[in-house]
Amino acid sequence: YHPAPRIPPYHNSYITWPAPPVVMDNIFGAGGGGGGGGPQQWFLSLPPVTRLWLGSTLVVTALANLEFVKWNVLDFTRWEDVMGRGSSGRTEVWRLMSCFLYAGKISFHSIIGLHLMTQMSTRYETMGPICTRRIHINPLRPGEGPAEEQPNAQRGHNNSPYYSRGDSSDYVFALLFGMTGILLSNFLLLPKLPASITHNQFHRFFHRHLTFYVVYIWSKQHSQQRVNLFGVPLSAAYLPYAYLLVAYAMNNGQTIPVDILNGMFVGHIYFYLTCVVPQVLGGRRALLSTPIVLVDLCHWLEGRGLAVNGERGNDGPMLVDVDGVIGG
Repeated sequence: YHPAPRIPPYHNSYITWPAPPVVMDNIFGAGGGGGGGGPQQWFLSLPPVTRLWLGSTLVVTALANLEFVKWNVLDFTRWEDVMGRGSSGRTEVWRLMSCFLYAGKISFHSIIGLHLMTQMSTRYETMGPICTRRIHINPLRPGEGPAEEQPNAQRGHNNSPYYSRGDSSDYVFALLFGMTGILLSNFLLLPKLPASITHNQFHRFFHRHLTFYVVYIWSKQHSQQRVNLFGVPLSAAYLPYAYLLVAYAMNNGQTIPVDILNGMFVGHIYFYLTCVVPQVLGGRRALLSTPIVLVDLCHWLEGRGLAVNGERGNDGPMLVDVDGVIGG
């Protein structure tokens, strides 16, 4: 008989969550919907991708903490476990997803992490994700671009090959890109960094990495947005760096929070490929594009029409009024 291993806290022996002040709600706004109505109404008022992400994270974290599921079948430490060449001898593909959905042992720090994830994901989704749905234009008749983009049919909206407004499918694609980039960089890049930087930090779960990936791309997309952190007003462009400094200070200046750095690094790659490269190439080429199958799937799940050449279905672009949601 071998007793089940204890559930580890989300942070490793080096890094802990920076404990934010009690004014967190004033910093990040009021969530995804109107007040009142209880937790169920609040949860249902969240935008769809944020609601799915939060719900999945709560379920996986609760199952692991209640020991219905052992945490060591959720983590990701070796590619062999996923490919079926691990000790169990079975293919465990779910680890590619579950390692991002475990928020740690239930504690104050894990609750703060879930709060940060929910608020920043809600803010990014309601303010409009970066759009990576490609505009498909007939090269023989370039003037017949989508009606929404007709004035710029040849080079897309604002010299971009993408549509002007992002939707749920673009956010899902961004998360999939982030998860892939985090796993690849964590196993291929981080081990090559000097120990003076990483201090041999080893991560089994990547919930925090993905959270700061979203924080970074939102801060780059809305760099002029004003936020208030610890009572200090600053531009959104500096928000991830401020969190990095806070985490570093709470480690007594001894270790750099590699998980935050990893999320920011992958977020920078995503932002560069989706927003910088198309401008450099004059709107002629897109290195990243939301698959049309993913667009159709998200539209179907949301009860909307199928996409036509990457364009939204029957009900047109979805505009979200965030004035009552996002704090200034």
